[in-house]
Amino acid sequence: MIFDNYLIFLAIGIIAGGAYLLGRYQNLQPKSNSDSENVESSQNESNNDYAVTTGEARNSVDPLQDFSDNISWLPDAITILDHDLNLIWGNSMAETWFGFSTSEHAHSNILELTKSDDIQKFILGKGDPESFECASPKNPNLILRLRFLPYKNRQYLLQARDITQIKALENIRRDFIANASHELRTPISILYGYLEMMSEKKDSGISSEWRQAIKHMLKQIIRIKQIIEDMSVLSRLENLDTSNPPEAIDMVELIESALNYAKVLSGKHSHSISIQVNSNYDLLGNRSEIESLLSNLVSNAIHYTPAEGKISIKWDVKSSVGTLSIADTGIGIEKQEIPRITERFYRIDSARSLNTGGTGLGLAIVHHIVNRNNAKLRIKSIPKKGSVFSVFFPRACIQPNNRSTELLFG
Repeated sequence: MIFDNYLIFLAIGIIAGGAYLLGRYQNLQPKSNSDSENVESSQNESNNDYAVTTGEARNSVDPLQDFSDNISWLPDAITILDHDLNLIWGNSMAETWFGFSTSEHAHSNILELTKSDDIQKFILGKGDPESFECASPKNPNLILRLRFLPYKNRQYLLQARDITQIKALENIRRDFIANASHELRTPISILYGYLEMMSEKKDSGISSEWRQAIKHMLKQIIRIKQIIEDMSVLSRLENLDTSNPPEAIDMVELIESALNYAKVLSGKHSHSISIQVNSNYDLLGNRSEIESLLSNLVSNAIHYTPAEGKISIKWDVKSSVGTLSIADTGIGIEKQEIPRITERFYRIDSARSLNTGGTGLGLAIVHHIVNRNNAKLRIKSIPKKGSVFSVFFPRACIQPNNRSTELLFG
């Protein structure tokens, strides 16, 4: 979000600078005949004023060069490429971070200049994903966030921002969450054990008032335990070193398991829950992560759908893209809230979230799992009518299975 806002400010600055230079350029043009009388009438001005004006004109002989000089000192790396990805121009930060010289390497292919497999793959992907993080080819300790955008006249703009400090702060936060959740797990487990024992023991001499208090404390301890577990999951998902090799996941089995979980979670609310599964395709991924993604989406649908509402879970594959979707007839989400609901601890309705036992981390976990699988999350919602959460898995995550063949031929 900050990165996108910076692009907007950059565009405004470029437009303002262009307007300024255009005005300067027009002021430097020879006066027309219609203005000759005004010119003659101004001859009585002092020689000092005329000297200043002449000096300004001399310094602005090449406004385009002035403009390029200003752009060259932007804190971000800006590189302009032609339609064949050959270098046209780059500012000083681009030369420093990517290791080329505009004067020496003009018209050279950027793929050969960067000498980075990660950057080359991103450029060849024409900016898909929207942004990409990698180390600088000239300084491995420098972390860059890249964007690759279409530019005028079939050209391209490669932009890079230094996010080294941001990543360092993220690592500190992740380590703190991991350590805090680890240290809290033991005392919370002890409290939970004693409270559970006290709540189940009938002949303990505990008054009904204290039993009610113990029941309430046990409920809150369970919620704290869930928050700690979700924080641990988030910390693990954010650590790229913990990635596990993918396996073929039987989606029929997985969604049937999610159906049973949804029925238990629904309980007395009697939701109408249906499933639709394309059994010809498996999903390649980490099973525990995909289970967590599905259970969090199903849990949200149950918690935010009124009693006897409808919930559907669907897995389908079309054009080599796998779609896992969970639709409900719940309370829905306002349009302005949708961009933020995958943030940690973000709540649309705090009171309702507390009543349903939500931790505020479920959709943040979903968001991270989606990113780790190079998938995309799309949310459609109409307030008071319902929501549809769809996860689109790329071709690399889809694998045809041979179970249908085995059933036919043994």
